[in-house]
Amino acid sequence: MSAQAYRLPNFLVLLPKKPGGEISPHFKDADNGYHSWVHDKIGWLFAIEVYNAEMPLLAALAFPLASCRELRGILDYMTSSFMLEELTDRCSSAKAVARSQLWIKTLAQCDKEESSRHPFIRTMRRELVPNMKAAVDPFHWPQFIDSNAIFAQNTVQEALDREAHPNKNAVRNIQSYMVMRRESIGTRPCFVLMRSTRRLYIPDDVLANPIIREMENVTLDMVFIANDVYSFKKEYGDNGALNNLLTVMQKDPMTAHLNLQERLDHGEKLFTAALDRFHAYRKQLPSFSRDLDQHVAAYAEGLIDWVVGNIEWSAVNHRYKTFLNDADRKKNIMKLQLDSRGRKLQRLLLVVFAALIVSALAYLLL
Repeated sequence: MSAQAYRLPNFLVLLPKKPGGEISPHFKDADNGYHSWVHDKIGWLFAIEVYNAEMPLLAALAFPLASCRELRGILDYMTSSFMLEELTDRCSSAKAVARSQLWIKTLAQCDKEESSRHPFIRTMRRELVPNMKAAVDPFHWPQFIDSNAIFAQNTVQEALDREAHPNKNAVRNIQSYMVMRRESIGTRPCFVLMRSTRRLYIPDDVLANPIIREMENVTLDMVFIANDVYSFKKEYGDNGALNNLLTVMQKDPMTAHLNLQERLDHGEKLFTAALDRFHAYRKQLPSFSRDLDQHVAAYAEGLIDWVVGNIEWSAVNHRYKTFLNDADRKKNIMKLQLDSRGRKLQRLLLVVFAALIVSALAYLLL
């Protein structure tokens, strides 16, 4: 069976240009330094995944105002969160609980001497977390830890979802999936890092304002909707895209009748609705004080930078391989072969191979 062509939404035409600029001027330096570190410190199996993820490009596009030192701290965090996802992506919920707890404990208490046999946890404690703490403003560090505690909890929820998948009654509808996905995509901690790079000192009580909170939430919706669209092809090949908006639509009674192209079009409608709500919330922002109002306004600009930067990265990174060539990318055409007997066998072999890789990475993490 030949691959079918699907038209992806052109999200970028819906969005304004990034207020912070196109890309950090420190991208090349951060990219070279990071890849040198990966080559020297990380085993080749995980290094391949890291190279394909192209995290320096994402950091430079989503944090265009970050300094070189801040970009490196951001990359150390992205590496740590990427490793958490890799360690919990294909394991049981019991192992996901243990690994996520160890991860957040290491992030929050890296200065405490505690033995761990896992080489990445040791690297995280000795190098990555100290680099993050040096790059993140002390004002923002507690907010950063709190947001990561929620992220770690949601990696466990995704493991529970995988175990529950055979039970159709356990599959989420679109609305409940969207609420969960806001946290499991791991972007909320990056919003804290963004506030740190821009010196935006917004206290917790202001961040808890319902308008600001909803402005953040719809931003997260835009991030994960675009991410689920661009990563669908890879996830479909890996495991059938179990935790993906386009798959959830097949189970929601309101959208179960849609074919894949219609689901992609519906995803565009959800994205547009989230963007419209973002603009509406931005106009409704209350006044706190002169300084705080300036910081909140700058925060809204930073959120736009993140949405646009994430889409720019998603369209070109080699981990997703959404497009076969530049011509397809320009036309937003994704070519994908849906299920066949041979395709299912290929996917099974890929899952087994991926599980072996993760086991090789995590065999000491009990």
